[in-house]
This record gives sequence, structure tokens and C-alpha cells, in this order.
Amino acid sequence: MTRLRLAGAALLAAVALLAASCISVTNPEGWAPPVLDGTSLYLTTDHGHISRTTLADDGRSAAARWTFPDKDIKADDKIRPNAAYGPPILADGRVYYATYEAGVFALDAETGRPAWPEEGKTNAGNIRGNIAGGLAYANGILFFGTTEGRLYGWNASNGAPAQGWETPLVFDSGIWATPVALGGTLYVATMNGEVHAIRISDRSPAWPEPFKATGAIADLVALDGARLFVPSINRHVYLLDAETGQVLTDFRARDWVWTAPALQGTRLYFGDFGGNVYGLDISTSPATELWPPASTEGHRVKAAPVIVDDVLIVADRGPVVTFIDANTGEVLNRVPIDGAGTVRANPLAANGGAYILTTNARLFFANPQNRSVVEVPVTGVKR
Repeated sequence: MTRLRLAGAALLAAVALLAASCISVTNPEGWAPPVLDGTSLYLTTDHGHISRTTLADDGRSAAARWTFPDKDIKADDKIRPNAAYGPPILADGRVYYATYEAGVFALDAETGRPAWPEEGKTNAGNIRGNIAGGLAYANGILFFGTTEGRLYGWNASNGAPAQGWETPLVFDSGIWATPVALGGTLYVATMNGEVHAIRISDRSPAWPEPFKATGAIADLVALDGARLFVPSINRHVYLLDAETGQVLTDFRARDWVWTAPALQGTRLYFGDFGGNVYGLDISTSPATELWPPASTEGHRVKAAPVIVDDVLIVADRGPVVTFIDANTGEVLNRVPIDGAGTVRANPLAANGGAYILTTNARLFFANPQNRSVVEVPVTGVKR
């Protein structure tokens, strides 16, 4: 079991329940969202495999160009990624992605072969703990945290520790949220409810003291260059000033919140584990509710909502896709996706709708115009 050194027996029990219900450390599944680059759609599917696919002109089908690890490497029993929880980073003609057990990989974007580590190898032995989040990229450095509370900074060019990051920065609790890089500052959330602001240049604190919540923080999102979205299992969502760490909003939801939000102008949308969907006006401090919470009829919301043409698209753990009027909170339609696994990965807004990847590695497209959901066939993905 992942070691989480938490203050207080009540918080420890809550995090144990969280781990049991959402991340199984004995059988990690992963929930990395799709990433689109032109017509190339990168899909992280079961067991931590990643595929570069090409979308058809109408965006309603896709064909794989490569998959990593491919069947030959898997047959050699050398690489077992198990799962990936954060989106791949596309930069420098490469695809960088972090896996739960096998470490971090830099793949050639055209061929899918590793630039580092060496073909058929992993760098998991250089990492203490597992990676339950994704990568942050800044100044040519890849940053990631582990379940053992270590924060690493590796050169994207070769996978070696970056200057000043020869040893990891150590925290008192595990890091499950993907770090956030803004300017020269790196923001890190821990499972004992803290958010730290760290100067990348010298690893010194950028805030007088960390932000502290009473519940674990398993996700962290930059709303813009000035504010952070901080959800917690204590049923609160905090909006923080990125420069100072000051709390701009402390909003109490009806249940645990572990998700990223959708942002349109000054309107912010997110869901909770009770199946409630919220709309906030964040032009004021504190933020105010746009409408009473909408409902997914009790299905947990882990994936971030997507907003397209004033329609909020919410894919829940049912899995059911719910279309909500973003202005009023009215539920416009519900579309079950039977037999597709569940939805934990954030949908991707593109081509006038949202691409939704399920835990069974099936891809769907939600159309806000007619409130429909269709499957997007993906051919050639090797397991």
C-alpha cells in the first residue's frame, strides 16, 4: 500500500477510502486524457500503452500509426507500464509520458521508439515510489512527483537530473496531482492537504508558507497565469492566488472533489463524487454560484467537464454523458455508454464536441448540437 504519512487518524481513514475506491495500487488502471496535435490523436489506453492515431477528416474514426510498448517489447517482459495517469507532453518532436510503475519515457513522435531510456529498458529504478500523476514541462525540464513524496526534475533532452535537481525534493506526503508550472514557479500538491510554490531556479519557497487544507489534494490545475484550482476530499474547492497563495474562494461542495474544471471566461464548472455539477462565477472573490447544482443522478464525476457552445458535457463513472445548459444548469439530455467500462480521463474538446476515452480503451464523441454520443472506431491499436 502506498505510504501516506498523514496528520490525523480521520484524514488517514479518508485517504485510505479514497485509495480503495479510486486508485488500486495492486491493479492500477490509469486515466490519462487524449491529446490532439493537428490530426494526430494520442491515446493512452489499457496497461499504460500509448498510441499515436490519425483522425479521419470528419473526426469520427481513427487509425493507429504506432503503439508503445509494442507487442514485441511486451513479449520480452521488459516494460510493464501498468497505467498512466497524466496526459502526454508533446515537445521537441517527442512525446513524453509518465507511467505508474515503469517510469518516464521520451518517444520519437514519428516512430514511437524511445529516445530515452534505452530500448527495452525503464528508469523506474531511479525513482522512489510510483507516479500517480503526470508531467509538468518548463525550461526544458520534466517535473513529476511520486507516491513516496519525491519531486524530480529531469532534463527532457536526455532524462538525466537537471542542474540543481540532482536529488529529488522530499515532502512529508505522497504526490498524486500533476505538478503545475507557471513562469519560473512550480506548484506541488500533496496528499496531506498542502500546496507548495517552489522556485524552479533554486528550489526555494515562493510563498511565505504552504497552503494547507484539511483534506488530501489529489489534483491541481492552473486556471490561468494568476489562479490555481485546488480540489480536496474535504469537500472544499479552493481558488488560490498563484503569486501569494492567498485563498480567493473557499467553496464547499456536497461531496469529495477530485477533478479538473472547465473554464469559460469568468465561469467555472466542475463535478463531485456525489454526482453534483457546479457552475461558479469567479469574477468576484469569493466566487458565487451561477445556478443550483445539476445532477448526474448519483454517478461520480472524476473527469473534467467540457464546455462547447454554452453546453456543458459531463462524462461520469456510470458511464453516462450528461449535456447541461451552461447558462441555466438545465439538464438537456443523458446518454448512457453501456459496456464501455467507466470514464475517469478528462474529455478532449475538439471538432465541435468532446472526445471521451473510457477505461476499456473505447473512444466516443459527444456532440452538443444534437446531444448525441457515438463511438469513434480506432483501428490498428496493438496491445
